[in-house]
Amino acid sequence: MTERNTESVVSSTKAYYDGPADQIYRTIWGDNIHLGVPCSVECSHLEAMEHTNQIMAEAVDLTAQTKVLDLGCGYGSTARYLASEYGCHVTATNISEKELRLASDRGKEAGLESLLTFEYGDFHDLKYSDESFDIVWSQEAFLHGVDKVKILSECKRVLTLGGTLVFTDILVKSDTPESDRQRIYDRVKSPDMWDLPDYRQALDELGFKIERVEDWSQHVSRSYGWIRDRVLENRDGLLELVDEGTIDGTVNALGFWVEAAEAKKIGWAMFVAQIR
Repeated sequence: MTERNTESVVSSTKAYYDGPADQIYRTIWGDNIHLGVPCSVECSHLEAMEHTNQIMAEAVDLTAQTKVLDLGCGYGSTARYLASEYGCHVTATNISEKELRLASDRGKEAGLESLLTFEYGDFHDLKYSDESFDIVWSQEAFLHGVDKVKILSECKRVLTLGGTLVFTDILVKSDTPESDRQRIYDRVKSPDMWDLPDYRQALDELGFKIERVEDWSQHVSRSYGWIRDRVLENRDGLLELVDEGTIDGTVNALGFWVEAAEAKKIGWAMFVAQIR
């Protein structure tokens, strides 16, 4: 896509997260706004989301000296977890000003401001110098990217030699019918969503050494089913924040995502790749 198209998609994504989605996410999801890998059969979704953070953190080498770049940081929960658990400095970026404000406030409340930097950043064009970070981290954010090869290339550029890219993303399987694909995209204002082999190929062609790939697709319907049910349970409270049409549209869209995940049209995976 052209630079103008990229700017248009970034603007649309920003409007999505700064709009009614912010109220719904903040009320329903809490500070962790990503999917969850259950830690047990009885594991709650809130625990599953925290478990996802732990799995990703344990997949890379983190110390107090590690410099981490978090792309699409949401409300900053993962950045706070990494800073508090490992003592590392995290630069956390986002295009949503509402999410950044809350993330910054939460960091100060936790007494972690010396280890956290929250700032506006578009992962299509990172402002950081070459080889600035040891770890680049992202959770379910690249699905919003217009040019994913450019995003991965930017990740590589800012990583130190031997540095690691660790990310998760929601996938759309390559054989998904176009009509279903568009309905999936529409819910999150995505311009394009890749399948697992697409990421493998791009990482390989960019010169990354793929250390680990985990397919977590079996957990997608559980995660979005929980979110849909929470919206329904909190409908009355949400009506004080957003209009009825938005709530109904959200429930219907989430229901379709659950069905699509159960039909193996939507997936989810973690990737760990190193600069070689």
